[in-house]
Amino acid sequence: MTRARLLRDESGAAIVEAAFVIPVLLLLTLGAIELSISIFLGASLESAVLQASRSGITGNTTGGVSREERIRDIIEENTYGFLDMDKVKIETLVYSDFADIGKPEPFEDANGNGSYDMGEVFSDINGNGMWDPDMGAAGMGDTGDIVLYRVTYDWGIITPLIQAVLGNSMRHVSSVAVRNEPF
Repeated sequence: MTRARLLRDESGAAIVEAAFVIPVLLLLTLGAIELSISIFLGASLESAVLQASRSGITGNTTGGVSREERIRDIIEENTYGFLDMDKVKIETLVYSDFADIGKPEPFEDANGNGSYDMGEVFSDINGNGMWDPDMGAAGMGDTGDIVLYRVTYDWGIITPLIQAVLGNSMRHVSSVAVRNEPF
């Protein structure tokens, strides 16, 4: 075969082109599936936290099940088995006012640096004996209390190819703040 004839020969070009295109298409397809699962999980978690908070505001405890256990059961039911409940972090914080949510406990900034330093005087709003960047007290609250329900879950990415791009997990956080009903 002469050199000119070899340069004109296009047999096998489709295989070479496919070798370039298939990995990209595979990455896009798996990425779309992974993203779809993550979006579904996020929406399910949002719905589950909303349903759990609706149950929690009533203060209802039936059949020997505590409010905390009922909240966990509702989240498990409404996420359709996608969550490993051993890895779900459920946090409930009690506040006296909606405006207090996410705010730090008040302190006297002795050195004027804008942040709390050990030894500075503070108001222990949540009663745990130490300064906290969030003044909410752990618990489910009583009648009329504001309760923030926050659920955090790290969804492990399934596909190794996507892990290489996005990392090993995606964090999902869902929260809702409600006022407890009279109970």
